[in-house]
Amino acid sequence: MSSVSLSLSARSAVAGAKVPVRRARAAAAKATGPVDVLAAAVEKVSFDGATKSTADLTLKTARADVAKGLVHKYVVMVRQNARRGTASTLTKSEVRGGGRKPFNQKGTGNARAGSIRSPLKPGGGVSFGPKPKDWSIKMNKKERRLAMATAIQSAAGSMIVVDDLGANVSVAKTKTMANALKAWGVEEGEKAYVITKDASDAVKLSTRNMAKVVQSDISHLNVYDVLNADKVVVEESALKYINDFYGAEGGAWA
Repeated sequence: MSSVSLSLSARSAVAGAKVPVRRARAAAAKATGPVDVLAAAVEKVSFDGATKSTADLTLKTARADVAKGLVHKYVVMVRQNARRGTASTLTKSEVRGGGRKPFNQKGTGNARAGSIRSPLKPGGGVSFGPKPKDWSIKMNKKERRLAMATAIQSAAGSMIVVDDLGANVSVAKTKTMANALKAWGVEEGEKAYVITKDASDAVKLSTRNMAKVVQSDISHLNVYDVLNADKVVVEESALKYINDFYGAEGGAWA
């Protein structure tokens, strides 16, 4: 028997040995499902930062071996869908001018030219330039929600739960919010993502002018902002909504 046939036989034997292992893994994954329900204790502080306790964050998340890929897929979708796709250039036929042949075809010693708006000349059109395009891509709704729940659960270590801001911020003032963030443990220069539920205009305006602070209502969460933040600040009412919606029996999976 030749060395080629021997190597093929060896390959077949190895492949055959791996089949039961793969089937066992697939059966185990099917039995346990692609999700886990994880719980974490997160720090809870009062608005002035004086009183401290803990709150529970219990969400249905993707299993560890698929979580990274699922969240990455969602981040790519969010970032790509943010592209406006309005970049546009003019081709040779769209640039103003160039309708007359610049010189005779023969007898001048120059290379023949039919237009002064050729892409080879200054002021000419652009070859294969960008045109308006829809860059958006899609992802299944339950996949998106599972990815969001997984991202939020992964931020539990840097999460801070605070009293509802509406009762404590009645006037739109950036300094008030800056002092509050400092009291909650958000250091200067850190990026903070503030998650609210039905925030008042005063709360929105107080955070709008802060360079490294992003405020978002619970119905407009952004997975990129969750992952990009150094500290995730969540209102108590917003945390309850997150637990109810993304929990094991939450409305996200209905």
